[in-house]
Amino acid sequence: MRRAFYALPLLVFAISAPTKAETTQDRQADEKQLRHIKSTLWPGYYRDQNIDGLRDFLASSFVNIGPDGSAVEKDEELAALAGDPWNPVNFRYVVDRLDWHGEDLVTITGRGMSERTNRDGSTCLHSYASSNLLRR
Repeated sequence: MRRAFYALPLLVFAISAPTKAETTQDRQADEKQLRHIKSTLWPGYYRDQNIDGLRDFLASSFVNIGPDGSAVEKDEELAALAGDPWNPVNFRYVVDRLDWHGEDLVTITGRGMSERTNRDGSTCLHSYASSNLLRR
């Protein structure tokens, strides 16, 4: 009788553990959502100058590292956006890779691109590479 008692909890655990297919489907769903966040949601906060939305979205420890290595913390980033609209034409962000660091931490690496017309009528193509660390 004791053997049956100990075997039952193990059996229940084995049945309730997610299968590899379920785990893969979960990861694919997570990655689809992460691509949406990086390519649509995040730039939308900037484009719409949605300071409150961006404030809620960014972690309190957010730091933007500029091309020259300078660091801009969250409050400074929000103040800059409030004072200077961000309206590039045809902005798009392409996610190149997602690197998982456990189940709840991911680095998104990709490229942002936009076009604008300079005052002299010439076209300016802007492109940058970035990586972002997101935690669930």
